[in-house]
Amino acid sequence: MQKSVTATLRTAIVNALYPVSANLLADVCEAMGLEPGTRSEAFSSKQQYVNRRLMKLSPETLLDVARKVHEEYPTVEMEQALQRAVQSQPADGAISSSLASFDESGVHTMWQRALGRRESDPEGALTLARTLLEEVCKHIIEAAGKSYGDKDELPRLYRTAAECLNMAPDQHTEDIFKRILGGCQTVVKGLGSIRNKLSDAHGKGRQPARPSTRHAALAVNLAGAMATFLVETWNERRA
Repeated sequence: MQKSVTATLRTAIVNALYPVSANLLADVCEAMGLEPGTRSEAFSSKQQYVNRRLMKLSPETLLDVARKVHEEYPTVEMEQALQRAVQSQPADGAISSSLASFDESGVHTMWQRALGRRESDPEGALTLARTLLEEVCKHIIEAAGKSYGDKDELPRLYRTAAECLNMAPDQHTEDIFKRILGGCQTVVKGLGSIRNKLSDAHGKGRQPARPSTRHAALAVNLAGAMATFLVETWNERRA
């Protein structure tokens, strides 16, 4: 999300919450997912109270807060800011919609957490990217009436889920489909190992490898795309 879009969202949230009584603002903000505070702090300046908390949020978490605020305190300004934010990151929005329809409380929540950590906690984002795919695979395997082992890791879980969906490369004869589905397996295998590969580098010199925000963004985006592919394939075959 571009800085101008983020700033627009912050302003819209501050303005939407400004009519709230200072006596209630701390409780309302906390209910919207913002950091707790005191009534006396809110009384000193409602705008500063809200803005200080918004400044600490990642763009993705800010967007989530904006949606919650808009549900309770809708304004034209907020609606326009949300539309602009979603348009600036269409892939995130499409993935969110698909995963929310599949499992809002579990899979979708994990996706939102992964988005929120792409910048603030790259290592955590990598772990959540892997866990997101594991959860989607487990859901599909269970729904298909199949089973998996307690110690099965992501590559094996994906192979089992892919077989349930007729997405395994050896289930196809057309070369192009075998290549594409084989590429999906390679992506999933990489997502299953990237977290360990990067974090296990400590002790190998003075500058051990650490994931950056671009690594986290790549992993989370790939996991979201693969999760959506699995979910939409499951929905299509179930229809």
